[in-house]
Amino acid sequence: MTRLTSLFAALTLAGAAAAAPSVTVTPPQGARFFPGQRFDLRVEAKGTPPFSATLTVDGAPRAFTSPADAATPSASTDGISKPGYGGFNLRGFSLDQPGKHTVSATVTDATGSARASQSLLVETLRGQESDGKIRNVIIMLGDGMGTAHRTAARLVRYGVTAGDPNDYLHMDKFPGTGLVSTHSLNSIVTDSAPGMACYTTGNHARNGQEGVYPANVTNVFYQPRVEYLSEYLHRAKGTSTGIVTTADLEDATPAANAVHTGDRNKGQGIVDQYLDERDNTGLAVLMGGGRRWFLPSTTSGSSRSAPTAGSTPGYDSLPADLIAAWNTPGTSTNDPARDLTSEFRDAGFEYVQTAAELTSAAGRAPKKLLGLFGYGNMNVALDKIARRRNAQVSPVVDDYHAPDQPMLDEMTDAALQVLSRNRKGFVLMVEGAHIDKQSHLMDAERAVGEVLEFDRAVGQAREWADRLGHTLVIVVADHECSGFSIIGALQGGVAALRALPSDAAVSDPAVAPARQNVVGTYDAAGFPRYDIQPDGYPASQDIDGKLLFGYGASADRYETWLGKPQPVIDSLLPSGIKSELKAKGYVGEPAQRGTKGSLEDQNGFFLRGQAGGVTNAVHTASDIPISAYSSSGNAWTRFVGVQRNTDVFFKLMSAVLAGQDD
Repeated sequence: MTRLTSLFAALTLAGAAAAAPSVTVTPPQGARFFPGQRFDLRVEAKGTPPFSATLTVDGAPRAFTSPADAATPSASTDGISKPGYGGFNLRGFSLDQPGKHTVSATVTDATGSARASQSLLVETLRGQESDGKIRNVIIMLGDGMGTAHRTAARLVRYGVTAGDPNDYLHMDKFPGTGLVSTHSLNSIVTDSAPGMACYTTGNHARNGQEGVYPANVTNVFYQPRVEYLSEYLHRAKGTSTGIVTTADLEDATPAANAVHTGDRNKGQGIVDQYLDERDNTGLAVLMGGGRRWFLPSTTSGSSRSAPTAGSTPGYDSLPADLIAAWNTPGTSTNDPARDLTSEFRDAGFEYVQTAAELTSAAGRAPKKLLGLFGYGNMNVALDKIARRRNAQVSPVVDDYHAPDQPMLDEMTDAALQVLSRNRKGFVLMVEGAHIDKQSHLMDAERAVGEVLEFDRAVGQAREWADRLGHTLVIVVADHECSGFSIIGALQGGVAALRALPSDAAVSDPAVAPARQNVVGTYDAAGFPRYDIQPDGYPASQDIDGKLLFGYGASADRYETWLGKPQPVIDSLLPSGIKSELKAKGYVGEPAQRGTKGSLEDQNGFFLRGQAGGVTNAVHTASDIPISAYSSSGNAWTRFVGVQRNTDVFFKLMSAVLAGQDD
């Protein structure tokens, strides 16, 4: 009997040990930091409350900022963890000493104790005598732009003679060229949030998250933070920050320069944070689309809303220790009636809504500038240019309630007029957003037009770099989108293509649709020639011998090889404008272009998507090119070769701080 009792006791103890809390230490294993870069340490346990915890860094005990007394068992711990989790935070921590550091934690719950450790690395400040003194950083981000996108734009813009390109894009002429891997913390295929954030934090994030680490907390704005390039340099050197995009400003890429959130889709909270934490980033320029988030909910076109059960759209009141560590506002900004345009003006920003207003403001070079040029994403270059050439050719921008939108190079020039006022330097991110968005929609002509527009902005950046000196410019993407590929050129001419009978009903694999036979490959591709107008864009992309494109990560679509008369409805528009567009014949998905009743060409042959189902082509895991230029010294040489996406952050930081001239 004694032996049975002992056996039962042993089994009971084993079960208790097995039920001990599951402990996670954040940042994740292998995270890297620049000396002095701030980040939040979080210890999280899944188990049975009450919880208590201890923390050491390199063997030395550290106190948590929340809860204040981590040694006392508590059911609520930090007050922000989800049910079933205990959470302990040390906000705004940093390490100055380069090398490996060990973070260890022990958590005790009602079932027992468990320990976890994590290794972090603080990188060495790598100075190079040849760098020169870099004060200004310009990141030109072609969202979704792979090698084929760049090649296609060069072919359209300049053409080829006897095998040699007739000229090169501005980005092609940068002296430094390399390749960058594009993986996120949880996948080989990234989305744009961690795809951009890796360049601005030096850390991987999970898909959908930016400027934070994963955590089981009750609000996505409570997650543990990591300091951005813009925040660090503003804190250390007093630099200004500029964010310019053709996307809605709540979108992943612009937000991943200044906003900390676990959900890239929280538009209301994201735009609130731009303003509320401007003192952390030195924000001086904010331009793009997304007017809908800046308008009070009672105003037509607004997307602001009040919290509902289980949903918090805004940037809610933050925990006290986060407020103290990150200099954030302590009051709730979850107000649907908030008028951000007025608040930005009160904070010293000049506010513009059209290209004409932007030109006027740029001439005055205000100290700060807010530009909102669309309710959702801005329109693409193809449609903006069509409106400038002849309003009767393309009513698209009018239908989107934004008839007078600036081009990206004009926005870039205006941003630099403002930012160059700060003699301490600046960080500017300029995004060509629709390279990605139009590749998702498999709209080749609009995607190529976006690369052309983006490259003109690159040219502006280089001109300004030469004018200012001490400036480093990189051209990079966050990932490749759609498996974009140049497969050949059109045989037989556009008129003959238009005259072909419908292929829409051809589904027999043994029968080749007529439009498959017009794809000229190898010798038949020849050298396409586009008629480039004085504005820098082709008169039309529907020319005899036009380039033809395929998609290795495609969704369902009808292919005509012709330019699309209308874009697919922007998913980020207010619902009222979406309804208007739908009534005018615009469609919501690429495959709907071939459906009865659409105003698009209905003669295309149907192609089943390889990866993305019926809605959008998807991102790929391909490496992307990076190009670099520095107007002082040879800092551009840092970016030559194959590198991790997180390496870019450390190279930018080292280039600025290794030769600082304070």
